[in-house]
Amino acid sequence: MWHKFSIKIQLILFMTLVVSVVEFSSLLVIHHLQKVQAHENTILEVQTITKSLNNDLLEFILNPNTDMLSDLSYRLSAFKNITGFVLYDDQGKAIYEYANTKDLLDSFESILQNKILFNNQSLFIKQNIVANDYTFGFTLYHIDLSKYKKQQDFVTLIFLIIFFISLIIGVVVSLFLSQSYIKPFKKIIDAMKNSDPTKNKIVEIKTSSKNEIQELFDGFNNQMKQIYSSTKEIEKLSQEIEDTQKEVVFTMGAIGETRSKETGNHVKRVAEYSKLFALHYGLSEEESEMLKQASPMHDIGKVGIEDKVLNKPGRFNDLEKEIMQTHAKIGYEMLKQSNRTLLKMAATVAYEHHEKWDGTGYPNKLKGEEISVYGRITAIADVFDALGSDRVYKQAWSDERIFNLFKGEKGKHFEPKLVDIFFKHLNEFLQVRERFKDID
Repeated sequence: MWHKFSIKIQLILFMTLVVSVVEFSSLLVIHHLQKVQAHENTILEVQTITKSLNNDLLEFILNPNTDMLSDLSYRLSAFKNITGFVLYDDQGKAIYEYANTKDLLDSFESILQNKILFNNQSLFIKQNIVANDYTFGFTLYHIDLSKYKKQQDFVTLIFLIIFFISLIIGVVVSLFLSQSYIKPFKKIIDAMKNSDPTKNKIVEIKTSSKNEIQELFDGFNNQMKQIYSSTKEIEKLSQEIEDTQKEVVFTMGAIGETRSKETGNHVKRVAEYSKLFALHYGLSEEESEMLKQASPMHDIGKVGIEDKVLNKPGRFNDLEKEIMQTHAKIGYEMLKQSNRTLLKMAATVAYEHHEKWDGTGYPNKLKGEEISVYGRITAIADVFDALGSDRVYKQAWSDERIFNLFKGEKGKHFEPKLVDIFFKHLNEFLQVRERFKDID
């Protein structure tokens, strides 16, 4: 029957079919891309909200009170598309609910399993409350997606209009433009296949046409650019969060050193030395990195030592020495109440970094492996940096004098294995010292 139609009719019907299929396929792809973008924008929005509330939520988890509860509710009310919100502590206990939480609680298990759950015009998402690389709890959000649905419907309508206009034009000019009309759509399909905005790979398509083809290409290019921009923004926010966490840890560690008039580079060097020792000792990368972050807090207990003792430019008398030695226990008492892995490690470091391998250290005269590996490592890292730095009570030692002391204190002050590691990898420790040296 097809062959009974004239060539003109065949071309018209063929072009109509081609235009219909290509336009409809493009509409579906763009519709999907827009949906993906809406979802990503919503997720980004939730992450931005969580970031803005992170300190308040963390403070509320650690010290809940009525005033903070009212303030948290007020801040959440500013985000109109939050339909429901629940805050959980690190034990999984709900400690605060906001707005309508029924759908959130009904979908609790699915949200925990998937972390991100889209359901019709709603987004359910779990966001962890993180500080210092430790998760203090998490939040569940129920976000209303109706505004994105309206935008999507509007864009869909626009593309439907474009579809019918293009269809009419295709029928009219099918005899003359069938081939040239097909080629642009092949370009967009190829560009879709070859583009991956999440990997910084975007194929931009161009055309000399000044009609709907150009609009379609521009729309596609803009969609890809927006997805790429959203991806880069998420990467930037993630990096900012990570940098902030590290800065907070080092700032906490520098508090005690600042009171004793030490430079901020002291805690940085001790942190780097500690990680080097840990890696060469055989600890995992993850555990070594955690020690790097915990070790700067070894002298946090110095905040409890009065200035006249802490900054005395000379030797301590017996009473002053006894007072000064209490900083180890003070630091431990400050940190021991936390159940967070990082702070528990920091408490151990603060308590044991003045213990000695032969049992003559303080505050508990622990001996050998009774001292945690974290305390043993931080001890040798701290002494190496302290001896090589000017203090209010002494001038910096020469390297030769430091090396002789380390050899003499092997098996006494320091674990023999750590002294061996120090000399075997000496260049690495000296490079760290040079990289973070104090600037007068």
